[in-house]
Amino acid sequence: MVLAISFWSSSIAAGSIEFRDQLSFCEGSCVLNVPLQRILKDVSLLALGCNQNVEIARDVAYVAGMVARSYGFDHVVFGTLDVLTDNDPNPLGKISRSPFITAQIISLMIEGFVSAGVMPILNATGRINLDVVRSLLARKMSCPTLVEDEGKANRLREIGFNVAFITENGELLGRLPSLNVKPPIDLSDVERIRRKVLEGAIVLLNRSVSKISVNDPFMRAGVLVFSDEEWILKLAEQVLKGEKPSTGRAP
Repeated sequence: MVLAISFWSSSIAAGSIEFRDQLSFCEGSCVLNVPLQRILKDVSLLALGCNQNVEIARDVAYVAGMVARSYGFDHVVFGTLDVLTDNDPNPLGKISRSPFITAQIISLMIEGFVSAGVMPILNATGRINLDVVRSLLARKMSCPTLVEDEGKANRLREIGFNVAFITENGELLGRLPSLNVKPPIDLSDVERIRRKVLEGAIVLLNRSVSKISVNDPFMRAGVLVFSDEEWILKLAEQVLKGEKPSTGRAP
Protein backbone atom coordinates (compact mmCIF):
# COMPACT_ATOMS: atom_id res chain seq x y z
CA MET A 1 0.00 0.00 0.00
CA VAL A 2 1.30 3.46 -0.86
CA LEU A 3 -1.16 5.52 1.14
CA ALA A 4 0.48 7.30 4.09
CA ILE A 5 3.35 4.82 3.97
CA SER A 6 5.76 7.42 5.32
CA PHE A 7 3.89 7.27 8.63
CA TRP A 8 4.30 3.54 9.17
CA SER A 9 6.70 1.90 11.57
CA SER A 10 7.12 -1.64 12.88
CA SER A 11 5.25 -1.98 16.16
CA ILE A 12 4.27 -5.57 16.90
CA ALA A 13 6.88 -8.28 17.28
CA ALA A 14 6.43 -11.84 16.08
CA GLY A 15 4.71 -14.03 18.61
CA SER A 16 3.07 -11.15 20.47
CA ILE A 17 -0.13 -10.87 18.41
CA GLU A 18 -3.36 -11.48 20.29
CA PHE A 19 -6.63 -11.68 18.36
CA ARG A 20 -9.78 -10.48 20.09
CA ASP A 21 -13.18 -11.73 18.92
CA GLN A 22 -15.19 -9.21 20.89
CA LEU A 23 -15.30 -5.45 21.17
CA SER A 24 -13.94 -5.04 24.68
CA PHE A 25 -11.19 -2.81 25.98
CA CYS A 26 -7.70 -3.82 24.86
CA GLU A 27 -4.42 -3.07 26.57
CA GLY A 28 -1.27 -3.85 24.65
CA SER A 29 -0.79 -5.37 21.20
CA CYS A 30 -4.10 -6.98 20.33
CA VAL A 31 -5.93 -7.15 17.02
CA LEU A 32 -9.70 -6.76 16.71
CA ASN A 33 -11.18 -9.53 14.57
CA VAL A 34 -14.97 -9.24 14.52
CA PRO A 35 -17.54 -8.81 11.72
CA LEU A 36 -18.04 -5.20 10.69
CA GLN A 37 -21.65 -5.25 11.90
CA ARG A 38 -20.42 -5.83 15.46
CA ILE A 39 -18.47 -2.57 15.30
CA LEU A 40 -21.21 -0.58 13.56
CA LYS A 41 -24.58 -2.14 14.31
CA ASP A 42 -26.17 -3.75 11.23
CA VAL A 43 -23.54 -2.36 8.84
CA SER A 44 -22.24 -5.49 7.12
CA LEU A 45 -19.82 -5.75 4.23
CA LEU A 46 -22.75 -6.73 2.01
CA ALA A 47 -24.66 -3.61 3.04
CA LEU A 48 -21.70 -1.61 1.74
CA GLY A 49 -21.67 -3.58 -1.50
CA CYS A 50 -25.37 -2.90 -2.04
CA ASN A 51 -24.91 0.87 -1.74
CA GLN A 52 -24.97 2.83 -4.99
CA ASN A 53 -22.54 5.22 -3.33
CA VAL A 54 -19.43 3.08 -2.94
CA GLU A 55 -17.52 6.05 -1.51
CA ILE A 56 -19.45 5.56 1.74
CA ALA A 57 -17.10 2.63 2.41
CA ARG A 58 -14.30 5.07 3.21
CA ASP A 59 -16.46 6.86 5.78
CA VAL A 60 -17.58 3.57 7.30
CA ALA A 61 -14.01 2.40 7.79
CA TYR A 62 -13.09 5.77 9.28
CA VAL A 63 -15.82 5.69 11.93
CA ALA A 64 -15.31 1.96 12.54
CA GLY A 65 -11.65 2.73 13.11
CA MET A 66 -12.58 5.42 15.60
CA VAL A 67 -14.81 2.98 17.47
CA ALA A 68 -12.01 0.40 17.53
CA ARG A 69 -9.50 2.95 18.81
CA SER A 70 -11.91 4.01 21.55
CA TYR A 71 -11.52 0.44 22.87
CA GLY A 72 -7.73 0.57 22.58
CA PHE A 73 -7.29 -1.27 19.26
CA ASP A 74 -4.78 -0.04 16.69
CA HIS A 75 -5.16 -3.02 14.31
CA VAL A 76 -8.45 -4.27 12.82
CA VAL A 77 -9.16 -7.30 10.62
CA PHE A 78 -11.64 -6.44 7.88
CA GLY A 79 -12.95 -7.37 4.45
CA THR A 80 -12.62 -10.44 2.27
CA LEU A 81 -10.86 -11.64 -0.87
CA ASP A 82 -13.90 -13.66 -1.90
CA VAL A 83 -17.14 -12.75 -3.70
CA LEU A 84 -20.76 -13.54 -2.96
CA THR A 85 -22.05 -16.78 -4.47
CA ASP A 86 -25.45 -18.48 -4.43
CA ASN A 87 -26.22 -20.15 -1.10
CA ASP A 88 -23.15 -18.59 0.48
CA PRO A 89 -23.06 -19.69 4.15
CA ASN A 90 -21.80 -16.23 5.21
CA PRO A 91 -23.34 -13.70 2.80
CA LEU A 92 -22.95 -10.73 5.15
CA GLY A 93 -19.21 -11.37 5.14
CA LYS A 94 -18.99 -10.77 1.39
CA ILE A 95 -19.21 -7.45 -0.42
CA SER A 96 -20.55 -8.22 -3.88
CA ARG A 97 -20.79 -10.80 -6.62
CA SER A 98 -18.48 -8.51 -8.57
CA PRO A 99 -14.74 -8.86 -7.85
CA PHE A 100 -14.21 -5.32 -9.10
CA ILE A 101 -16.75 -3.76 -6.73
CA THR A 102 -15.26 -5.91 -3.97
CA ALA A 103 -11.75 -4.61 -4.68
CA GLN A 104 -12.99 -1.02 -4.96
CA ILE A 105 -14.66 -1.13 -1.55
CA ILE A 106 -11.67 -2.85 0.05
CA SER A 107 -9.43 -0.08 -1.31
CA LEU A 108 -11.72 2.63 0.07
CA MET A 109 -11.86 0.90 3.45
CA ILE A 110 -8.06 0.74 3.63
CA GLU A 111 -7.99 4.51 3.12
CA GLY A 112 -10.66 5.05 5.76
CA PHE A 113 -8.98 2.92 8.43
CA VAL A 114 -5.59 4.55 7.83
CA SER A 115 -7.15 8.02 8.05
CA ALA A 116 -8.63 7.02 11.42
CA GLY A 117 -5.22 5.96 12.70
CA VAL A 118 -5.91 2.22 12.51
CA MET A 119 -3.81 -0.31 10.65
CA PRO A 120 -6.19 -2.49 8.59
CA ILE A 121 -5.49 -6.21 8.23
CA LEU A 122 -7.25 -7.76 5.23
CA ASN A 123 -9.01 -11.05 5.91
CA ALA A 124 -7.83 -13.58 3.31
CA THR A 125 -8.98 -16.70 5.13
CA GLY A 126 -11.34 -19.01 3.29
CA ARG A 127 -11.85 -18.89 -0.46
CA ILE A 128 -9.87 -16.46 -2.61
CA ASN A 129 -11.17 -14.92 -5.81
CA LEU A 130 -8.16 -14.24 -8.04
CA ASP A 131 -9.93 -11.40 -9.85
CA VAL A 132 -10.30 -9.56 -6.51
CA VAL A 133 -6.56 -9.98 -5.89
CA ARG A 134 -5.66 -8.84 -9.42
CA SER A 135 -7.94 -5.81 -9.12
CA LEU A 136 -6.30 -4.80 -5.84
CA LEU A 137 -2.86 -5.18 -7.40
CA ALA A 138 -3.94 -3.05 -10.36
CA ARG A 139 -5.03 -0.36 -7.90
CA LYS A 140 -1.70 -0.69 -6.05
CA MET A 141 -3.65 -1.19 -2.85
CA SER A 142 -2.67 -3.70 -0.21
CA CYS A 143 -2.17 -3.97 3.52
CA PRO A 144 -1.14 -6.64 6.06
CA THR A 145 -3.21 -9.76 5.48
CA LEU A 146 -4.61 -12.55 7.65
CA VAL A 147 -4.23 -16.11 6.31
CA GLU A 148 -4.69 -19.61 7.69
CA ASP A 149 -1.06 -20.62 7.34
CA GLU A 150 2.23 -19.95 5.57
CA GLY A 151 1.15 -22.06 2.59
CA LYS A 152 -1.71 -19.64 1.89
CA ALA A 153 0.69 -16.71 2.23
CA ASN A 154 3.07 -18.28 -0.27
CA ARG A 155 0.26 -18.83 -2.79
CA LEU A 156 -0.66 -15.16 -2.57
CA ARG A 157 2.98 -14.13 -2.92
CA GLU A 158 3.24 -16.22 -6.08
CA ILE A 159 0.62 -14.05 -7.78
CA GLY A 160 2.32 -10.84 -6.68
CA PHE A 161 0.48 -10.10 -3.43
CA ASN A 162 3.59 -9.31 -1.39
CA VAL A 163 2.58 -8.02 2.03
CA ALA A 164 3.14 -8.84 5.68
CA PHE A 165 1.06 -11.90 6.58
CA ILE A 166 -0.36 -13.02 9.91
CA THR A 167 -1.56 -16.56 10.47
CA GLU A 168 -4.60 -17.42 12.53
CA ASN A 169 -2.38 -18.70 15.35
CA GLY A 170 -0.65 -15.31 15.58
CA GLU A 171 2.51 -16.10 13.62
CA LEU A 172 3.86 -13.01 11.89
CA LEU A 173 5.36 -13.48 8.43
CA GLY A 174 7.06 -10.17 7.80
CA ARG A 175 6.89 -6.89 9.69
CA LEU A 176 3.50 -5.67 10.88
CA PRO A 177 3.40 -1.89 10.64
CA SER A 178 1.55 0.63 12.74
CA LEU A 179 0.69 4.29 12.25
CA ASN A 180 2.59 7.03 14.01
CA VAL A 181 0.14 9.80 13.11
CA LYS A 182 -3.31 9.36 14.62
CA PRO A 183 -6.14 11.90 14.75
CA PRO A 184 -7.99 12.47 18.04
CA ILE A 185 -10.71 9.91 18.69
CA ASP A 186 -14.06 11.38 17.61
CA LEU A 187 -17.25 9.31 17.78
CA SER A 188 -19.64 12.14 16.95
CA ASP A 189 -20.27 10.96 13.37
CA VAL A 190 -20.71 7.25 14.01
CA GLU A 191 -24.51 7.13 14.11
CA ARG A 192 -24.96 9.46 11.13
CA ILE A 193 -22.71 7.32 8.93
CA ARG A 194 -24.33 4.11 10.18
CA ARG A 195 -27.80 5.34 9.28
CA LYS A 196 -26.60 6.70 5.94
CA VAL A 197 -25.27 3.28 4.95
CA LEU A 198 -28.47 1.48 5.93
CA GLU A 199 -30.65 4.06 4.18
CA GLY A 200 -28.50 3.73 1.06
CA ALA A 201 -28.92 -0.04 0.91
CA ILE A 202 -32.67 -0.42 0.45
CA VAL A 203 -32.89 -2.74 -2.55
CA LEU A 204 -36.04 -3.24 -4.60
CA LEU A 205 -35.83 -6.77 -5.98
CA ASN A 206 -39.32 -7.09 -7.44
CA ARG A 207 -42.72 -5.71 -6.45
CA SER A 208 -44.44 -8.96 -7.40
CA VAL A 209 -44.14 -10.03 -3.76
CA SER A 210 -45.09 -7.63 -0.99
CA LYS A 211 -42.35 -8.65 1.43
CA ILE A 212 -39.48 -6.97 3.24
CA SER A 213 -36.48 -9.23 3.82
CA VAL A 214 -33.70 -8.43 6.29
CA ASN A 215 -30.18 -9.65 5.53
CA ASP A 216 -31.34 -12.23 2.98
CA PRO A 217 -29.60 -11.51 -0.33
CA PHE A 218 -30.99 -14.66 -1.94
CA MET A 219 -34.59 -13.45 -2.03
CA ARG A 220 -35.84 -12.89 -5.58
CA ALA A 221 -38.68 -10.47 -4.87
CA GLY A 222 -39.80 -7.80 -2.45
CA VAL A 223 -37.42 -5.36 -0.79
CA LEU A 224 -34.08 -6.19 0.83
CA VAL A 225 -32.76 -4.19 3.79
CA PHE A 226 -29.95 -4.75 6.28
CA SER A 227 -31.58 -3.77 9.56
CA ASP A 228 -34.84 -4.52 11.33
CA GLU A 229 -34.94 -1.10 12.99
CA GLU A 230 -38.35 0.50 12.65
CA TRP A 231 -37.22 3.53 10.68
CA ILE A 232 -35.59 1.35 8.01
CA LEU A 233 -38.62 -0.92 7.75
CA LYS A 234 -40.85 2.14 7.24
CA LEU A 235 -38.61 3.37 4.41
CA ALA A 236 -38.61 -0.13 2.89
CA GLU A 237 -42.41 -0.19 2.96
CA GLN A 238 -42.51 3.13 1.12
CA VAL A 239 -40.15 1.72 -1.53
CA LEU A 240 -42.31 -1.39 -1.84
CA LYS A 241 -45.40 0.79 -2.40
CA GLY A 242 -43.61 2.95 -4.98
CA GLU A 243 -43.73 6.03 -2.75
CA LYS A 244 -39.93 6.27 -2.62
CA PRO A 245 -37.23 5.15 -5.04
CA SER A 246 -34.96 2.23 -4.26
CA THR A 247 -31.60 3.43 -2.97
CA GLY A 248 -29.45 0.29 -3.30
CA ARG A 249 -28.32 -2.22 -5.87
CA ALA A 250 -29.05 -5.93 -5.95
CA PRO A 251 -26.35 -8.07 -4.32
